[in-house]
Amino acid sequence: MTVKTITDGPRTSGPERVSPRRAAAAQYTGVLAVLAALVLWFGLTQEPFLTVTNFVNVAETNAVLLIAATGLTFVMLVGGIDLSIGGMAAFTAVLLWVFLAAGLPGPLAALLAVAAAFAVGGAVNGVLIGKAGLSFLVVTIGSSSILRGVAQIGSGGQSQTVYTYPIMVELGAARPLGLPLTVWVAAIVFVAALLVLRYTGFGRMIYATGGNPEAARLAGIPVARIRVAVYTICGGLAGVAAVLDAARTTSASPQAGLGLELVAGAAVLLGGTSFMGGRGSLLGTLLGVLFLGVLSNGITLAGVSAFWTNVVSGVVLIAAIGLDRLRVMKERTRG
Repeated sequence: MTVKTITDGPRTSGPERVSPRRAAAAQYTGVLAVLAALVLWFGLTQEPFLTVTNFVNVAETNAVLLIAATGLTFVMLVGGIDLSIGGMAAFTAVLLWVFLAAGLPGPLAALLAVAAAFAVGGAVNGVLIGKAGLSFLVVTIGSSSILRGVAQIGSGGQSQTVYTYPIMVELGAARPLGLPLTVWVAAIVFVAALLVLRYTGFGRMIYATGGNPEAARLAGIPVARIRVAVYTICGGLAGVAAVLDAARTTSASPQAGLGLELVAGAAVLLGGTSFMGGRGSLLGTLLGVLFLGVLSNGITLAGVSAFWTNVVSGVVLIAAIGLDRLRVMKERTRG
């Protein structure tokens, strides 16, 4: 009860306030409209676009991004950011290859690699930011450099193939009910995270911590532990994404996840999650991922250089941050 009061209070006081869910819905309604316009445009101009095969391709290509963006949403809801998820992906992918090369069974190698990602995300980023109170920008940029450096050392600076390990080939080729395994895993992770944020006390504490950390602390919410937890989740899900991507591409590269933090951040912000914390939703993140995925796919089908996707992602990221800032300023003016 206390947590709910903290979460909702600053958003609903006064006659002109609306509930957090309605506010979040309003934020990503615009993204949904633009996404629909993109689908219509590419459907009319690119013949292969409106096909089941292409939609499955879009889903498979962006499943890894959805998993990483889901973890990043947890962090951004408490008012933080994790710029190390790209480095974490490289670290996990190379660690997976090291375990496989050492003769460990595929499932055990994958489990240990992901466990290491959870541990590093919590023990390094989570503790230094949540417990020690260090800047999340400094910590995550530093840890990203360390993780990618370790990946470079562990792999000899070269992309290593995992094609020779049958379990990785099977994972990459598996298509339960006609859909790639990566898509199923992404769906399970997304739904589980959605339920946690919407229907658990932990989820409410995340929103409360991001909305007003001091009020949350006074109400008895363990703010430091919540921050450690969300960075642990974010790091671990980046690891899950890395293992699935290694299976899909049959390679473990120290360059894996390059720019992942920027694209995932663009998707989360585009979906309406506030850079200041306390507001946002995973449904919005899903729409942000779909928007970027459809845009990239349409650009590719149109024969435009794939490098333009990076340009568009950067523009979207800056625009999303700008819009979020305008929303915050507007709320302060009303307040």
